[in-house]
Amino acid sequence: MAGNLKNDLTLGDFKNVVGMGTRPNRYLVDMNIPGTNYTMTVEVSALSLPGAQLGTIYVPFRGRTLKLPGDRRFSPWSFTVYDTKDGLWNVLHDWSNNINNYRTNETHYTADDGVYNSNWTISHYDINGDRLLKQVRLYNCWLSNVSPFELAYGAMDTMSQFTCTVEYEWFELI
Repeated sequence: MAGNLKNDLTLGDFKNVVGMGTRPNRYLVDMNIPGTNYTMTVEVSALSLPGAQLGTIYVPFRGRTLKLPGDRRFSPWSFTVYDTKDGLWNVLHDWSNNINNYRTNETHYTADDGVYNSNWTISHYDINGDRLLKQVRLYNCWLSNVSPFELAYGAMDTMSQFTCTVEYEWFELI
């Protein structure tokens, strides 16, 4: 009789499944900023692949509840970027201002031009950066938040970073 599989697992079994693992710092992004020639690729210092949630429809039936899958929801997606010598913080604020002007509360875009958003791609690579492991495309991204830009006299040995949040219609694994 075979033993309990959970107790028979060895470090070698684990290594055979996991190998050298993946590294969370082996990624590239392709984020075109509409209305500019600016594409963020290496400025993104931290991100997560987006999640998705299926809603639940609850249907009462004779004292019990039937749970059915509902509509999919895509949460806003946030990432952290380094500020650049070209002033990425300003570039992103210009985009936000074009979507909804800070002073006039009007948009620079028309409903038909569709240039206020763009598709973005996130690519995750293997440990050596040679082989693509995962790729996600976010469709119709638009900037909903640019965080405050923190300045401090005591900040030493660090680069300036700030967080952005985008809305998007959907994503797919490609």
